[in-house]
Amino acid sequence: MAVASTVMAETHTMTEGDVPPADRDHQPHKEKALYTLKVLSAVREAQLTHGLRHSDYQLYRQYCSRRIRRLRKNLDFIQGDKKNFRKKIVTVDVIKDDRFLYIPLMTIERYWAYAMQLKEESQQDPRKKFSMRNKLRNAAKYVANFEKLVEESGVCDARTQLEVQGYSAWLQGTVLFELADWTHEWAKPVEFFNKALAIYSKLTNAVSEDESEVYGGRLQELEVKLRFCRHHLGDRSATDTLLAMRGNEALGDKLDNLLASARERQAATLSEVTWKGRTVAVKHEKVRLFLLNEGLIHEELEKISSADERAEMLDKLLMECKDAIQLVRDDLKNDPTFKPRQLSSDGPVSPLHFLHTYLSYHRLNLTVLRNVALVDTYQKIVSGEIEVEDGKKAPKLQDLVRLQEIIIQNLKEITHLAGLEDDLQLKQSIEGQILAYKAHRCYFVAESFVKMEKWAEALVLYERTLSHIKAADKSQIEPSMIKGLDNLSALVDSKKFTAHAQAILASESSTPNVSKLSIKDKKMLVDRLDEYIEDPSLTSNNPCVAQVPSPMTSVPCKPLFFDLALNHVEFPSLEDKIESKKQAAGASVGGLTGLVKGLWGGWGSKN
Repeated sequence: MAVASTVMAETHTMTEGDVPPADRDHQPHKEKALYTLKVLSAVREAQLTHGLRHSDYQLYRQYCSRRIRRLRKNLDFIQGDKKNFRKKIVTVDVIKDDRFLYIPLMTIERYWAYAMQLKEESQQDPRKKFSMRNKLRNAAKYVANFEKLVEESGVCDARTQLEVQGYSAWLQGTVLFELADWTHEWAKPVEFFNKALAIYSKLTNAVSEDESEVYGGRLQELEVKLRFCRHHLGDRSATDTLLAMRGNEALGDKLDNLLASARERQAATLSEVTWKGRTVAVKHEKVRLFLLNEGLIHEELEKISSADERAEMLDKLLMECKDAIQLVRDDLKNDPTFKPRQLSSDGPVSPLHFLHTYLSYHRLNLTVLRNVALVDTYQKIVSGEIEVEDGKKAPKLQDLVRLQEIIIQNLKEITHLAGLEDDLQLKQSIEGQILAYKAHRCYFVAESFVKMEKWAEALVLYERTLSHIKAADKSQIEPSMIKGLDNLSALVDSKKFTAHAQAILASESSTPNVSKLSIKDKKMLVDRLDEYIEDPSLTSNNPCVAQVPSPMTSVPCKPLFFDLALNHVEFPSLEDKIESKKQAAGASVGGLTGLVKGLWGGWGSKN
């Protein structure tokens, strides 16, 4: 930890009591001791060493309390004993050592860390938000007193005074920033943040290279919070800058956490939603948070040019959507009045069931957007515009066809959601989108046939693609999709003629002697299904397709087997073997009886 250094005007100084009374009037004027306290470096090192590297605010708060206790004990500035408490505040007259400055600094840090700890715990217990606000106000009060103490005491050098002013402006602005979600006063933090930004910008140019990294991190944090305040004040450029800063690795996580916490507070006020002319209550906080994120993600997607980043954002939002749907589904299971909807004539669905339909509608739409982003990425890889990352498998045209089929299936599921069966406008819009994606699917299938040099099949699919495009143009689709279909139509027109020419060349090379074949040499069509020959008779009145009726063919019968040899076989006589077995059995019985009699006779006889 950085230790505050004391800059003394002279190496050895004497107090007034050490100078003889006769010589006091003749002593030269001595410069007063000036203390240097590197506030930001000391605070940053203490935070990283004691818990904040892993965002453990409770551990850091406990460290601040222990350090304040040690400082008071070492400086003999204890506030009473176990029985009596006598509050002692660091004032101008008390400061006789640079360590006295750490007591108010650590007190401020303790209040701030306690407020951040309560902020995390308030996600589980909302009542702790009130305690968090009180701790933030105490931190702001103590930092204002600390700034006044350093300025009025005159015991600190110019750098320490400037650092304390910057630290005070940053903390007071942070307190107002945290409270602005309830007060909606986003202009107040801007004043303090601008002051802190100006001070730390000057200090960055006046410190060493190692310390400049600490000040640079604080400047980045201030810039993010300033833009966030201006975003809430209606500055559109600040909003665009915030979205652009999400790609910064150093600020991405902090900015995401900042946006997430702000959206959680906004979601707390989202108690109901209106869709398709119906207003439905939203009880779960996770559902409200998802609906809020879904309403803001479309603007963010327009600012992102990378398809991979769009797909990643949509994947995160889809996970939130699935969690929200599961909560509503559990409520439906526990609802005794809920009955599964069988027909649209059963009447309107219940409000809770309609909320489930609303969430399912968003899930399907987000899945479509995510797959469209993947199609964009896969197309660039297949065409060779971008390379595949090491260790990853390159996509194929079959993968593009599969994604298009998933998109079509998701769109079809939308029209079957409960409560949307009679929405004609939605059905017309979905049908137009389905035709558009069918056109893309036919195009990718045609491209796969082109790679296999099946020109006739590819030509047919190109024509089918153009027919889907014409049908989609007549339906209700978005202008962006119309532009994509126009580009696809121009691309298909250019490739269609190439496929036609290749098909003609392939047919001529595969059947060079077709014109020389006579009608007698040609087989019936049914006998040469695996062979392509241009036969003009197929379009005439007497086509050579198959023989009617079909010729008779012999069918082999199932053979019958009879065992005729058994009646003529003479087996050998076995009587001699049967008699020998009987004699052997009798002898064994007699021998056994004699043995038993001998045993009993021997036992009963007398010697």
